[in-house]
Amino acid sequence: MMRAAAYALVLVALFAAGCAEEEGRFPVVVTTETDDGQPLADLPVTVGKTPAGRTDATGKLKIRVVGKEGARIAVGVATPKGYRAASTTNGIVLRRLGNIEGGGGRPLPIEHVVKFAPLQRQYAVLVRAGIAGIPVETFGTQQAVTNDKGVAMFLYEGTPGDELQVKLVTDGRPDLMPRNPTQSFLLATRSEAYLVKERFSAIKKAVHKKKGPSGPKRL
Repeated sequence: MMRAAAYALVLVALFAAGCAEEEGRFPVVVTTETDDGQPLADLPVTVGKTPAGRTDATGKLKIRVVGKEGARIAVGVATPKGYRAASTTNGIVLRRLGNIEGGGGRPLPIEHVVKFAPLQRQYAVLVRAGIAGIPVETFGTQQAVTNDKGVAMFLYEGTPGDELQVKLVTDGRPDLMPRNPTQSFLLATRSEAYLVKERFSAIKKAVHKKKGPSGPKRL
C-alpha cells in the first residue's frame, strides 16, 4: 500500500510517441468537497477517459499525470447521490509550479477542487408568538407547539429556492386575533435561520349583568 503522500501515476495518451521527450510527470491533487468545505470521500475520479482512483477520507486524490506542459486535461468526478455539481471547471492545465520562496524542492502540485451542493438543506425556524400552546405547522404538518413562554423552534429540511410557509394554528383559541396567521420564506442556497414573530390580541367577551326580579319593591 502506498503512503498517503505518494502519487498514483496516470498516463494520458494525448501525444504521439515521438513527442515523449517533451512530456513530463505533473503532480496533481484532486479535492472533492461540499460547497461549505466539508470533504466528500470515496468519489471515483477520471483523468481524460482513464480511471484514476477514488478520493480518500479527506476528500483528496493524489496522482501524477503524464503529458505535455500547457496541455489541458479533462478531470471528471462522479456526482454523489443527494448532491449536484456546484463548480464549473472540469479540467486542468499542466504547468510546472514552483515554490515562490525558492529552494530546490519538488514542484508544487496542481490543485483541482470540485465542489458539490446538497439537493436539500436544513433550516432552523424560531417562532415567537407570546402565547403558550399554539401549534406550528408547515404545509399541514405540525412541527412544534409554543412553550409556556410562547416560543417554539424546529428544524426544517427543504430544497433551496422553494417556498416555506409557517402557520400558527389558532383553531383551538377562538379568542385570539389574527386567526391562523401564516408567514412565507424563500429558502436560501445555504442553511439559514428564520424568525416568525406574531403579536396576538385577545377578544374580550361581553359581560352581561343579571337583572333583578321585576315587580313592586317593598318600601
